[in-house]
Amino acid sequence: MKRSILLIVSLGLSCWLLATDIMKLSEIRTGMEGEGKTIFKGSNIETFKFKVLGILDKFVSDKNLIIAELFAPELNEGGVIAGMSGSPVYINGKLIGSVSYGLSNFSKKPIAGITPIEDILKISAYGGPVANVEISDIKIDFSKENVKRLAEAIHNELVSRMSFSPARNLTPIKLFASSSGFCPQAVHVLQGIFVPLQNLGIGAAVDKKKLSPEMFTVRPADAVSIPLIRGDASYAATGTVTHVDGKKVYIFGHPFFNLGTVEFPLHRAEVISVVPSYESSFKLATTRNMVGTVQQDRFSGVLAELGKTPYMIPLKIFLKNRNRNFNLEVVNHPLLTPTLTYISLLNALLAEFQEFGFQSISVTGKIFIENEENVVLNDLFSGTTAFDEFSTLVMAINYFLLNNQEKNIKIQKMDFEISGRETIKKAQLENVLINKNSYLPGELMDIRMKLKNEKGDNFEEQITIKAPNLKPGSVFYLLVADAGEVTDFDTKAIKTAYFPTKLSALIRAINNIRRNNRIYLKIFVPAQGIFIKGFEYSYLPSSISNVLLYNSLAKDQANMALSTIAEYQYEVPAVVSGKKIYKLVIKERKNE
Repeated sequence: MKRSILLIVSLGLSCWLLATDIMKLSEIRTGMEGEGKTIFKGSNIETFKFKVLGILDKFVSDKNLIIAELFAPELNEGGVIAGMSGSPVYINGKLIGSVSYGLSNFSKKPIAGITPIEDILKISAYGGPVANVEISDIKIDFSKENVKRLAEAIHNELVSRMSFSPARNLTPIKLFASSSGFCPQAVHVLQGIFVPLQNLGIGAAVDKKKLSPEMFTVRPADAVSIPLIRGDASYAATGTVTHVDGKKVYIFGHPFFNLGTVEFPLHRAEVISVVPSYESSFKLATTRNMVGTVQQDRFSGVLAELGKTPYMIPLKIFLKNRNRNFNLEVVNHPLLTPTLTYISLLNALLAEFQEFGFQSISVTGKIFIENEENVVLNDLFSGTTAFDEFSTLVMAINYFLLNNQEKNIKIQKMDFEISGRETIKKAQLENVLINKNSYLPGELMDIRMKLKNEKGDNFEEQITIKAPNLKPGSVFYLLVADAGEVTDFDTKAIKTAYFPTKLSALIRAINNIRRNNRIYLKIFVPAQGIFIKGFEYSYLPSSISNVLLYNSLAKDQANMALSTIAEYQYEVPAVVSGKKIYKLVIKERKNE
């Protein structure tokens, strides 16, 4: 329905919008005065005065910046206002650019950097596919420590992209972030990027009986927002329109995240008020109806097209024992989608379960990928960091998927079913009892695992596995441990810089992530083995191993001194920790 309305209404827009004369940078002189346009409240465009103080030559190698002082009562108390990015400025009725940069040192005057309109219009010449992030030097490791490091790296990348400025103390004017249904803890990763005022939800839905062409277009100086998340909860960044040329809309005058080619929704916005601040004054705004799609996010501004509908990824979170659904959409982008999924999951858990203290969550989830095997999650998380641990893991998984080295993927949807308890569910592996220390080849091994839960109560689990089919006198080892310990063992045994270049291999690696609520039993021997492109070839005769090791310097293969014979897993109703290792022997079969 949204697509139909946008396409129909956009047919009459070209006659509604008037052409604008521009003034080139070469015509601008120090001391010139002019008028700017923006919205300080509601949807009424107001004017402010400005005076050109000079030109910052070579702001970047091929771009200059106009420096001006602004004059308006709303700017006297706190300087240039966050959310004002993109406000058009004119001299003698000609557009010279947009207010886009401000001083970052608590300036007492509203001194602004104006991006020249010539640079802004050049954005329309860009195109090309959405760029992926280079991740071949990042290890496929889903341990808590590595996942946390990866999350920090993604956050730092977003902050540096948004806050980058070639000039000291002159930074892009921050966009105002309006949110509805989000708690501050969930969106803390976006602090430093937008004005940190959260939980603003104002206004009603669009009244379909009062549809008009003006609702589906924008004018220069109108407030607009880019919703990164929308649905039962929403998070959007708000700025100002600089110029409209037919269906092309130029906004902000500085980058959003400087991501290049993108596909984000563009909505109208309404300014509620201006909030003065000694640190950073801002426009209080709320998001309205969608009008088009953002297509370019470049250094000199952002370009959108009216009447076009973007692709968003549906995200459904069902909190089973709360009987609560969260139906959301997040933007589709290799760098942003992982972060936004993290925020959405963490927020749903914090909103419905205990906000502080001890907790456990049992998770079943699927990430549906077009024409590929689905990614499946089924695990238990427990403790004070359970919510963050789970959300960060999904963030890392999406990061690897969307930036895989083989091809661009389309995530069709993400579904998660979560059951939560306000209790800890942890168990320590205290001891492992084996009925004997020597076995016949293929003989059944009865293994009793003694554990202690979070309350100090002892309990026991039992499993039967087969002894390896080895020659009499052979030594083998049994490792009984939690997921982290077994993963650490493999990391030390398989020393390689292998990274899955095939998407199918990457999905297989993700689906084989060891789980918290499992006890793993690994049987291995001190014998030659080879790791090649994600597969372990164990206990090989020397004739075969010599053939396979023809390229021992390759990054995707490694010689192994320990060979895995078999690996088993046993599910327990708790997050397990602990490790035990035993040296055993294969005995000779006696004649009966």
